[in-house]
Amino acid sequence: MTDVLTWTIERRVQRAELLRKEPAELEVEVARLEELTSEYRRIMEIVTGADGPVMAKDVARALGRELTPGKVEPVRGQVRKLADRGWLARAGAGRNLPR
Repeated sequence: MTDVLTWTIERRVQRAELLRKEPAELEVEVARLEELTSEYRRIMEIVTGADGPVMAKDVARALGRELTPGKVEPVRGQVRKLADRGWLARAGAGRNLPR
């Protein structure tokens, strides 16, 4: 009987710890979202709204930029930063997906 009570108490303590962590994790996620500048948010919206993996030139086009290397490369850098920070997943061949 003691084993059952101990087990029950341990389970409830574990559950209480999880419930305490969930709001903290949500706060961290909200803080991460607030860190993004408006342009990074726009890039995230474009990638999230796409039907599949997108390339930097697709994002540049959606942002209304010319498709010259001088205009696409900064977007490629921003997309790479988002992937490096865990916001996007790289799908190979320069394509990215939302996480």
